[in-house]
Amino acid sequence: MRREEKERLDKEELRLRSELKKIKEELDVLYKELREEKEKKEDLNNKIANLKSEISNVRIEFSNRKNEAAKEREKLRELRGEITKLRREAKDLRLKLGRRDPIELKNQLESLEWEYQTSTLTLEEEKRMVRLIEEIRSLVHVAEKLDEKERELKAKEEAYEKAVESLEAVRKELEGLKEKLGELKKKLEVLLERRREINEHIRNIREKISTLKTRREELKEKLKSILREKKTLEEHLLAERVEREAAKLIEKEEELEKVYENMLKELKEGKRIRL
Repeated sequence: MRREEKERLDKEELRLRSELKKIKEELDVLYKELREEKEKKEDLNNKIANLKSEISNVRIEFSNRKNEAAKEREKLRELRGEITKLRREAKDLRLKLGRRDPIELKNQLESLEWEYQTSTLTLEEEKRMVRLIEEIRSLVHVAEKLDEKERELKAKEEAYEKAVESLEAVRKELEGLKEKLGELKKKLEVLLERRREINEHIRNIREKISTLKTRREELKEKLKSILREKKTLEEHLLAERVEREAAKLIEKEEELEKVYENMLKELKEGKRIRL
């Protein structure tokens, strides 16, 4: 009966050790897979950090360009105000000047001044001449002022055109940066999703490892119990064997005792002892 129990325990020990070996192999595979996933995650973290840094730089550049565009718009607003003012002033001067030609007015003024200086005039003629010269001189001044305003207006209009071109260039840069920012964000979303998948995979691996380790501890406890049972059984078997051997020795001692008694009896009877 004890022999059958020992065979059962031996088989159970073999089964437990086999399952423990299988769990060890599975754990080795899982730990290797876990290391590989952690390496992938670390590589992704580096890529994500670099991409976030690039996105931050693009955002800074985008912000700088927006500020630049705002300055250009403010510059255009100021130029529009200055151009409007200059156009109004030039219009007023043209109204004063009428259809008079500035060059002819200068020539006329020079001619009148020469005539005034070289001619003998009556007092009345001199007064008329002075009033005419002053009138022409005033118109020449208006013409000069108009020329100055028109040159200034032209410069402002040219500056306005450059500012418009500059603003358009900045807008294109902003569109490019916005597009680039969108592409970088999409790449970041892909990497973040990939990292979430890896984190989920790592979590699953750890759960499997935890389950296997729990199972391993259960099997170890069972194996310890089996080994204790085997030890107890082997002790019992050994005791039984010792008892059997002792019984055999006692039996032999009893047989020898009988032989010895018979020999003594035969000696007393004077019989010859057979050895």
